[in-house]
Amino acid sequence: MSIAEGALRRLSVLIVVVAALVLAGGTAGAEPPLRLDDRVTDRAGVLAPEDVAEVQDAIERLRAETGVDLFVVFVESFDGAGGQEWADETAQRSQLGEEDALLAVAVRDRAYGVSISDDFPIDESRVDAVRTEDVEPRLSAQAWAGAAIAMADGLRSGGSGGLGLGLALAGGAAVVGAGAYVMHRRRRRATEEPPAGDVAPDDFPGVSNEDLAYRASAALIEVDDAVRTSEQELTAARAHFGDEAVAGFAAALEQARADMLRAFALRQQLDDDQPEDERAARALHAEIIRIATAADDRLDEQVEAFDALRGLEARAPEYVGELRTRLDGVRGRLPAADAAWAALRSRYAATALEPVDGDLEQARELLTGAEAELVEAQEALSAGSGTAAAVVAGRAAEDAITQAETLLDGIGRREAELTDAAGRIPAARAEVELDLAEARALPGEEIGPVVARASAALAAADEAAGGPTPDPIAALRLLDEAGSALDRGIADARAAADRRRKAAAALEQAVLTARSSIAAAEDFVATRRGAVGAQARTRLAEASRHLDRAGSPDPVAGLREARQADALAQEALRLARADVARWSRPGPTTSTGADLAGLVLGGILAGATGGYRGHRRGGGGFSPGSFGGSASRGRRGGGGRF
Repeated sequence: MSIAEGALRRLSVLIVVVAALVLAGGTAGAEPPLRLDDRVTDRAGVLAPEDVAEVQDAIERLRAETGVDLFVVFVESFDGAGGQEWADETAQRSQLGEEDALLAVAVRDRAYGVSISDDFPIDESRVDAVRTEDVEPRLSAQAWAGAAIAMADGLRSGGSGGLGLGLALAGGAAVVGAGAYVMHRRRRRATEEPPAGDVAPDDFPGVSNEDLAYRASAALIEVDDAVRTSEQELTAARAHFGDEAVAGFAAALEQARADMLRAFALRQQLDDDQPEDERAARALHAEIIRIATAADDRLDEQVEAFDALRGLEARAPEYVGELRTRLDGVRGRLPAADAAWAALRSRYAATALEPVDGDLEQARELLTGAEAELVEAQEALSAGSGTAAAVVAGRAAEDAITQAETLLDGIGRREAELTDAAGRIPAARAEVELDLAEARALPGEEIGPVVARASAALAAADEAAGGPTPDPIAALRLLDEAGSALDRGIADARAAADRRRKAAAALEQAVLTARSSIAAAEDFVATRRGAVGAQARTRLAEASRHLDRAGSPDPVAGLREARQADALAQEALRLARADVARWSRPGPTTSTGADLAGLVLGGILAGATGGYRGHRRGGGGFSPGSFGGSASRGRRGGGGRF
């Protein structure tokens, strides 16, 4: 292929690239993939210094416990690319390894991407669970730091979609039940060393894999036996006392069964045809032990209550008599409660009494119901129809009396709370006034809205605390909220001022560095423009644009722009060098003996990437550049045929 033909081909490619850039120019973003220098990079300015520290701490915990490293980057936009694509390219440019993960978030695009290697040590399904169940909801809520911390903690523990879900079910379920087998286990555990079940997987360092698997199997068998035996005992109690008396135990036993089935599901995961590695198998065995043992222990905790129900039958007459005495005592409190309620209504606003409004009437209704249940219990005893019926009625009466006592106690407690709140208002108000004065003296626009809201809250608190019927608790709550908001606002304003101060100090150096990088890239492109493609030139143009914006009145924004300009200029130089390295140098020389390839490479002669017209005269297809656009370049004098 001749020099002219090669130049024409390069020109055609350049035209296509330039056209694509022109057409896509309207959608170009400001954040192309970049090389990360730190584990936490915030180009979008969404993390406060304390947020960065918390994210870094979470990453350090991940590294210490698993050997996995996490990089997090926040940008405004992904430059029109997809989140996965952007994250992958950034990971490649940052030279992340097999045990490194990257979480990239574009806050303005509301998009994100997670990049891991094919040989990442954590199973991909678990990474997906962390991403969709832990990270994505926090990003939707704009909890930026929380999302990054959730990513680190999820990778460390396996994520809420993996082992963490079992732990949450085991820890969160309220499981109760009873039976003779459970009582036997409680006595046995009192003399044995407690099992190492309710601990994290890492707390089994001295246990072999075989022993850990044996413990998991034993825990499954024990909880399965406990649930089965408790079901039998509950069936007998239901037949004796009725469904209503044991409804709470039945619901609790269902919770225990749900936990047990979760533990069996994990065991099935170990037994399926997809074997886990040693580390994953140990974690699953440890999780089974935790779930099964926790469910078993919760069954033990209910033995006393279940036995109490069975034991009341032996002393039913005494039990009913004790409840009658207790009911009469609670009824005797009603006149004093009526007087206290009337006094409260005359002194305080209705909003102050709303939490206990209607409690007095509810207490009367409960006492009436308790009376009816005790009458039924006494009739059952007198008629000799059975002590079980008397116990069931007595339990209902006991619950009603207990609730009535709680309601009457609440009226007296509310009076004490309102008095205490009223006494605290002056000091709380004075503290808010001091915080307001401090906030007003701080520079920066971000403190203004905080001051306005706190001033409004202070006025509302004065209104709630004043007048003939105040609401001291509402006033104190408003003051507390205003004080908390001011504390956060003052801290944020000081942090912002500190960031601006540090940014201003670093801005001059950053601008100098960026200007130097741009100048180096400009010189390289200018002297080798015959081979430098559109991508390098685009990065260089973007670098200049960001450098122009580094003169922003906000030093933090200016510093960010200067650093972006420096990064883009370095990227432009790298791309330009790669273009030149790929350029195949032709060999002919000019009539004066000069290297023709060097002249084309430097753009002195047009033809390789610009100015070649395909007009040949005596074998010549190259011409010196001149002023004007691409259509008018390559002009040279002389005549042709006519």
